[in-house]
Order: sequence, then C-alpha cells, then structure tokens
Amino acid sequence: MADNNSNHPDTHSFLTRLLKKLYRNWKPFLAGILVTVISGAVFFSVYLNLGPLAAPSSPTSLSAYRKTRQIQDIVRRYYLNDIDEQAETDTMYLGLVTGLGDKYSTYYTAEQYSKIKMSNDGKMEGIGITISKSEEDKALKIESVMNNSPAEKAELQEGDLITVLNGKGTEDMTSSDAVSLIQNSDSDQVTMTVVSASGGNPREVTLTKETLTRDVVTGSMLDGDIGYIQITSFNRLTSGQFQNAFDSLNQQGMKGLIIDLRDNLGGLVSACCDTLRIFMPEGPLVYEQDRNGEERQRDNDTDHRTSLPVVLLVNGNTASASEMFAGAVLDYNVGIAVGTVTYGKGIEQDSYTLSDGSVLKITTTHYYTPDHHDVNGNGITPNITVKADKDTSSDIQLEKASAVIREELSGKSADQVIKENGGTTKNYSSSDPDQDGTENVTSVSGAADGNVSDTSSRS
Repeated sequence: MADNNSNHPDTHSFLTRLLKKLYRNWKPFLAGILVTVISGAVFFSVYLNLGPLAAPSSPTSLSAYRKTRQIQDIVRRYYLNDIDEQAETDTMYLGLVTGLGDKYSTYYTAEQYSKIKMSNDGKMEGIGITISKSEEDKALKIESVMNNSPAEKAELQEGDLITVLNGKGTEDMTSSDAVSLIQNSDSDQVTMTVVSASGGNPREVTLTKETLTRDVVTGSMLDGDIGYIQITSFNRLTSGQFQNAFDSLNQQGMKGLIIDLRDNLGGLVSACCDTLRIFMPEGPLVYEQDRNGEERQRDNDTDHRTSLPVVLLVNGNTASASEMFAGAVLDYNVGIAVGTVTYGKGIEQDSYTLSDGSVLKITTTHYYTPDHHDVNGNGITPNITVKADKDTSSDIQLEKASAVIREELSGKSADQVIKENGGTTKNYSSSDPDQDGTENVTSVSGAADGNVSDTSSRS
C-alpha cells in the first residue's frame, strides 16, 4: 500500500529552503514590494489629478497639462516683455471658472478677497467721498462726504470739483476710473486738486486712506409723518442700521414707510433676511434650491408684521438680495412696489476658501420668493410703474411713493390704490421653477461685487 505522506518531507524541505532564502534576502524583497506600491500610488495619483488620457477635453487631463507646458515654454522663450508668473497663474485659475460661462462665478486671490470680505463686513478702504461724472462735467464732482472721514477732515464738501487725481487730469476720467485709481493704488496717500463749490482758487490736498465703516442705511422723515429708509447694500451691518432707523422714525411719529431699494445691487442673503425679520410676519422669507433639487427655506420665526402702509421703490438696478427682499414684501402683501422692473437675478453664490487662502465663488443655488415665484431672468414688475425723469431735478418716483402712502392713510386699500393708479398685482412674468437658472440678463455695472451670496464659506 502506497504511503500517502511520502511527499511531505520534500514539501517541508522546499518551504524551509524558501523561508531561509527570504530571511537572508529580506531587505531586497521588502524593497521590491515598496517600489511596487509606490509606483502604483504615483500612477494612481497621476491618473486622479491629471485625468484619464482618454478625456483630453478635461482641464485636468494629461494632454491639458502637456499643452500648458508647451505654451509656457514658448512664452518663456520668445515673449518680448517681462513675465509676471504669479499673474499668469492667477489668470489661469480665473480662466477655469470663466469657462463655466457664468458671469457670477469667479476666482479671487487672497488679497482680492480680503477687500470683498471687508465690504461684506460693512467696511471699506478709502477717503470717504462719493463722486459722480456726467457727460457735461469737465471734472469729477463730490456728491457726498462721510462723517469723520479723511475727506471731511480735509474740509472737502459736497459740490467740490476734483480736477486732478493722483497726478492725472480728470476731464476724460469716469467716476469708476477714479474709484479704481483711489482704491487700487499701492500708496496710502491720495493727492487731488480741488476747486471749491463756493469758488476760490484751486487747492491741492493730500489724504491718507483709512478703514471706514459704511452707512448702508439712512433714514429721514418726509412731509412730517412719512418715514423714508434707503438701503444701498445688504452686508453684516444692514439689519442693525435698519433697526435703528426704523425705531427712530417710529419715535418721531411715522405713519407710513417708504423703503428705497433703487440701485441696490444686493449682498448677503443672511443680511436681507435679518432685515426682513424686523417688520415682516411669521413664515418663510425665501426658498433655496440646489443642483439636486433639494430645497431649504429661511424663515421669520416671530410675527413682526408692521401695521404701517409700506411702499418699496425699485428700478432696473434693484438686484439679487434686493429682489429677494422685495419678493417677500410683495408676496405677504406688506407693501406696494413703485418704480420700474427690477434686474432679474434669482441665483446665489457660495464662497469656497482654498488651501492658499484664495477663494472660489460659484453659483450654487436658485432662490424663489415665499410664494415660489422665480425672478431669475424676469425681475419683479412693480405694482405702479413710474419711470425716472432725467430732465428734471425732481424725484418723481419718490413723489409717487409719497402720494401712494397718503392715499392709503386716507383709508383706501392697497388694491384700490393700485387699481386707481393703473397698476397691476401681477409682479412676476414667470413662475416656472424649471426655467433655466443661468438665463442672461443685462449686465449691471458693479454687480460683480454685490451678488447674492450666502454668509458661509467653504474650505
């Protein structure tokens, strides 16, 4: 009978020899394993970060990387002028976002975003003046001077003309050019030649830029008992400043309220909702929907509905968070809107902080009014349409708003006032939530820094 275990000695002998060999050569063996693992990891990393070779259209593909190297090699070898490689790199990052075809999405360097954050905090670097320039003007005109600002300390006044700014004549300079020249200068000093509104010889003044707190809400009493509050932007100071103005006007015996949102390009969603909570009823203030169709809402948890007649002033530059504000007021029938059709921006952007402190801002959310109306690409139609008249110094839109308040105070209902003024209660041209959320609308100067944006930052 054959022995079934006859092979065991040979097997045992082979395993023994193998183990002894591995023991004597463990270092080369381990090195081979490590090389294999590292090579695989490198290949996998390259695959993930540069993308599959089969997808050359991807900006992270290997072919895109090679093409970028080719372009850079040619530039370095043949380009005539000096090369700012950091500017090239930042512009390349910006190009990735620009390729989305969304004018509201962008890339900021850490330095650029610090100014945006300062604006959201209600602060700015400057000298404290508001300037204008019409086609007839030969110089920049000072429209207003902030309290306790460098401009006020230098005794600059409303109506003064600036003929020279930082060594450049202002005859062919727009107001935007002037603001850019002041804010983007590396120097803290601003030098200008000023002609006083009261006459006299031109004088040269040198101002030092400071961090200033912006008054984005101003309040006053019109015609004895009609309160007027203007909101120029929604930042982290807006709700507090609105509350102060609202309380002050109430203490003065306000019987009706005009809220001026004209030329307000928007700002922070949180600031908009915080301001609405001061005088609005309990309930949802806005609905927000992400790319997956998931919806959340921002609510007013306490009923603060004002008993005052309210009129909103709006125009084509009433955008973003301002339209969110107006939509909530109209949907709850808290007020009447007077003016012209608003801008039409019903989408929001979120900011994502990158590892080096730079920031990516991209469109992430579509918002809807409390009654689920969509303002994107459509805007809000005011109840009573009144166009501004550039040929007169009178503010006919404000005059109409005041007249509407008077009609309501006389006992007429809001619907009756709207009907008698030839108005409409149909404020939205479309309420289809499936419409394209990236429909193009006319660009508003300066809107890029005032887009609707959540207060949160992502890392």
